[in-house]
Amino acid sequence: ELAKDGGRVEFTQPDIMLAVYDFTPQHAVLGGMLLGTATVMRMWLTGRVLGVSGIAGGIVKGSHFDAQRWAFVGGLIAGGFALQTFYPAAFSATNLTPWRAALGGLAVGLGSGMGNGCTSGHGISGNARLSVRSMAYTLTFMGAGFVAASLTHSARDVTSIHAPLMPIGALIEIAASMLMVHVAAYAAVSGLVVSKALAASTSMTLLSFLDGSLFACGLGLSGMTSAAKVAQFLDVSAGSWNPTLMFVMAGGLGITAPFMLALVIPKVLKRPVVASKFDLPSNKVIDKQLITGGILFGAGWGLAGMCPGPALVNIASPHGAPLLWVAAMFAGIKAADLPQVKKLVCK
Repeated sequence: ELAKDGGRVEFTQPDIMLAVYDFTPQHAVLGGMLLGTATVMRMWLTGRVLGVSGIAGGIVKGSHFDAQRWAFVGGLIAGGFALQTFYPAAFSATNLTPWRAALGGLAVGLGSGMGNGCTSGHGISGNARLSVRSMAYTLTFMGAGFVAASLTHSARDVTSIHAPLMPIGALIEIAASMLMVHVAAYAAVSGLVVSKALAASTSMTLLSFLDGSLFACGLGLSGMTSAAKVAQFLDVSAGSWNPTLMFVMAGGLGITAPFMLALVIPKVLKRPVVASKFDLPSNKVIDKQLITGGILFGAGWGLAGMCPGPALVNIASPHGAPLLWVAAMFAGIKAADLPQVKKLVCK
């Protein structure tokens, strides 16, 4: 039986193993396409990978005064405030106990620090260039996330009251407007650099802000800013499943992969617009540290339903910022650099 109620789609067929509910793939794909566009623009213009934990985490790992990192984080938060105005359904009051927030944030920080990436850096940027290392990390954190969320019944305990979803037609209009504003800003900054009216270092900072802002818009429109929706995706303990967020990565990869595989990897594009070269990760090793990082990241993601990008965007939430989770995440990223921690965790 197929039932529709206010944008909700629920499959209750008795012959399938899991009852699928709240299935809204169109919203997820649309948001994912904005995530992919932000990832492509960062690579095309600056030659750099878009990985939220790597960019933001560098602030606590030694690059304390790196303006480009701060600009990217500022862009994520500014994008959150834009979502408040243009798509307030991106945010909802979330019931998240302190122990889940603290432990989840710490595990995600440790995992992303040890694995050198997260759902954006490995999940979209890495998989888009067919990195075997990123594929291994992604499969590991996805598996660990399902296990942790299901064992701790995250969908039952991490809850929200969501506003009704906007019709897809109206959402497309909002997404198009957000994209046009960002593309115009990207073009303006790039044009100033090409005409030598703006220093390259200043342009990199401005472009990092735009990367963060557009990425935040994609997270909000896709549903990734809802910890409850993530918990519904990862927790199958009740015999039900919301697979919507699987389509977020599909939307992101659908934009990023063709660009990387057709233009960057075969060197059809010789160099980025405002930088001298494409800076792609060269590490191809799948080792114990990577897999342990994936397990920790997935466990933390499953416990609290948050990963770095959505948590930073939620700092702008009118329902309260997840400051405990964010603080724990940065503590975990910092701790992951300590030799004693690596030795203990990977023992």
